[in-house]
Amino acid sequence: MYSNKNFIVNKTRQKPVVYVRLAKFKEAKLLYNIYNASIKAGYSNTKKLILYDKHVEWLKKKLISNSKIYIGKNSNKKDFGYVRFDEIKNNVFEVSIGNLPNFYSKGLGSIMLKKSIDKFRKIYKPRKLICVIKKFNIRSYKCFYKNGFIKIKFDKKQHYTLNKLNSKSEYYLEQKFLDNLN
Repeated sequence: MYSNKNFIVNKTRQKPVVYVRLAKFKEAKLLYNIYNASIKAGYSNTKKLILYDKHVEWLKKKLISNSKIYIGKNSNKKDFGYVRFDEIKNNVFEVSIGNLPNFYSKGLGSIMLKKSIDKFRKIYKPRKLICVIKKFNIRSYKCFYKNGFIKIKFDKKQHYTLNKLNSKSEYYLEQKFLDNLN
């Protein structure tokens, strides 16, 4: 905020506008581009770029499974990212997020994550959401933290994602919903 003799100007940025909807098969190319961008940046556990044909087969299976994928669209009606919910155990879902690189650091991912979680919770009533983030991916960590995820300690006996993740290079974050616990 700064002042002038005649008026005071507040230079805060307006909150970006984001819309979310469930993904459809027609978004295969968008999801493919986002995922491969995350592989190139080192955010994924996958090291090799995904071939489009393999991605299409994967997406067909995802769209008919218990997994849900939401697509984010900005105020200019441009699709820019996704939030995916994969059921891993008894109404516990792992959440992942991805944006196209030219939409990084604009606040869109955090809003997309919040709106997706709100829609997902309302319909599917998850018991718990967890996410796993590479430690160097501070932007993603902040996005999840801002949306109510808390860092949990790694517990070899209780954390069921141990078999696919290296605890020394990733953060484990979770969000519990007290109104949905049994």
